[in-house]
Amino acid sequence: MKKKLCIIIVTIVTAVPVFAWKTFDRVIAVVNDTAIIQSELMRRYQIVTKKQTPKKPEELNPILDNLIERALIEQEAREQAIIISDEKVMTHIHNIMKSQKIPSLDVFKKMVEEKEGISFEEYKEEIRQSLLTEMLVSLAIGVSPPSRDEAYQWYKENKNKLGNEVHIKQIVIRPKNSSFAEEKRANELINQIRDRILKGESFEKLASQYSEDPSAKNGGDIGWIALAEMDPYMANTVFRMKKPGEISTVIKTQTGYTIVKLIDSRPTSFETVQDRILNMLYQRNMGEQFKKWIVTRRAQSDIKIYLENYRQS
Repeated sequence: MKKKLCIIIVTIVTAVPVFAWKTFDRVIAVVNDTAIIQSELMRRYQIVTKKQTPKKPEELNPILDNLIERALIEQEAREQAIIISDEKVMTHIHNIMKSQKIPSLDVFKKMVEEKEGISFEEYKEEIRQSLLTEMLVSLAIGVSPPSRDEAYQWYKENKNKLGNEVHIKQIVIRPKNSSFAEEKRANELINQIRDRILKGESFEKLASQYSEDPSAKNGGDIGWIALAEMDPYMANTVFRMKKPGEISTVIKTQTGYTIVKLIDSRPTSFETVQDRILNMLYQRNMGEQFKKWIVTRRAQSDIKIYLENYRQS
């Protein structure tokens, strides 16, 4: 009997390491039928704050509130049969690229990863969530777009805050990849082009020959544009240019190297900013109605919080 007992004990002891214990996520909150887990909370914290871990526990409270809101949105979207397809997300992304004059999806992906610190797939999910919220507010909550008259009234009241718009021409040289050699090539080429312009060669002719921007076919002419719509580095340089015909220094933007020729400057017209004002007013109205909806929806939902020291923000 003693011999058999000994064998059994040895078998048990040697068997333990064979099965590695797994660390399971802890449930932080339950929103109706949706569980929010700790890894999801921490990943969201890192995306929003660009930090790895919070210094104080209460830093997680607004992040959890955001995840609760996202869960409520997803649940309402299911009830309303609202679906945001991948095609719709990519169409929205291509519209962003077009408005910011970003030449390719690869360049845009690189910008997202460097500026936002998240993968392109995570960025797409953020866009999907934004579009879902907007559609939900429009269909389920009922927010109407503002009228042109409302936009013009806002323009008249805030015209002095909008600054100027400029008519410019540009030459853009873009590195083909992120290597040091490509950065050096693009930098040297744009400086050589600028030197040739300062020595008397035609800006328009060199733009048509060298610029890697769609405006090259028009001699670099991009027409009138508000400073607020430009790359911030470029806008900062152009803002300081005062004389028509003035040539800028080389500007390092998010997509490459640029030199600009100032043609003219004037107060920003309503036509230039009309779409931005309409969108701003719509987003403001949507935000106000969404906040009211979230308060009501939370009150109507079965929400259990298991995060220590939680207080709704």
